[in-house]
Amino acid sequence: MGKGKDLFGHYNDLGKEKGPGSEEYDYAGVLFQALLILGERKTFELLEEADLSGKKLQLEYTSVAAGDSPVPEGVTLV
Repeated sequence: MGKGKDLFGHYNDLGKEKGPGSEEYDYAGVLFQALLILGERKTFELLEEADLSGKKLQLEYTSVAAGDSPVPEGVTLV
């Protein structure tokens, strides 16, 4: 889990450095949402898997009625 935690910190630092509107900033937000949805352990495990496979984490959304805001329900590797 140490590597996953380090990766989380790395992407968070990159997001802060690049600032709002950057791909790095958006990905840091995805990782934070993943942390809230999955918890620390699972998020760090997925980050390690993503790092090994060259993939990234992506939020999954539920179907919503017109006019409603989408709410993330899960996280997947892409």
